[in-house]
Amino acid sequence: MKSVNLYIAGSALAVSLALAPTVSADPQFEVAPVTQGALPGDLIHNPMAIKWNPEGGNKSVSIVESEGVPGSQAISFRVRKKSSKPWDIRMRAPFDKSISAGEEIEVYFWARAAKPARRSDTGKISVAIGRDVEPYDTVLNAEILPTEEWKMYRVAGVAERDFPTSESDMGFNFGFAKQTIELGPFYAISKGMSSE
Repeated sequence: MKSVNLYIAGSALAVSLALAPTVSADPQFEVAPVTQGALPGDLIHNPMAIKWNPEGGNKSVSIVESEGVPGSQAISFRVRKKSSKPWDIRMRAPFDKSISAGEEIEVYFWARAAKPARRSDTGKISVAIGRDVEPYDTVLNAEILPTEEWKMYRVAGVAERDFPTSESDMGFNFGFAKQTIELGPFYAISKGMSSE
């Protein structure tokens, strides 16, 4: 399948940055509007030109208009059938700067469940940055339960070893349920070497 590009207009770069603890099922974020330049670290990719590559069967992916998200457009990822291996239905993208052992990485992204899982108020996805070859280890990997309302989510992790761009990527897994998830702007940043 062709890659999906979500371009956010310049006026939408005033994003709402969630300054909060690492993601939880229903995060109570304190949200403050800031410019992209005020992100708390250095971007490891170009957020204006992410080439998302959808993978797996039983899905459809499109760009849709959506109120309540910066730029008013989103990637709609519809899962037509739950997978016993949720990572088989996914969307991945490369990043531009290799990650070094000890580096602290954070991702901030907008998400909502346009059509939640059956008999549920939420969808279910996971977000990860990691190696796409053996041993398939990750810098960060967390399950998210997005509601029908747009929210900014934050996930953080510290690299235990080097993750070169040649064998690593970032992205989402969707195959947990029959559902439709919408994704807005996505930012992955490095905060430098962890102090821990």
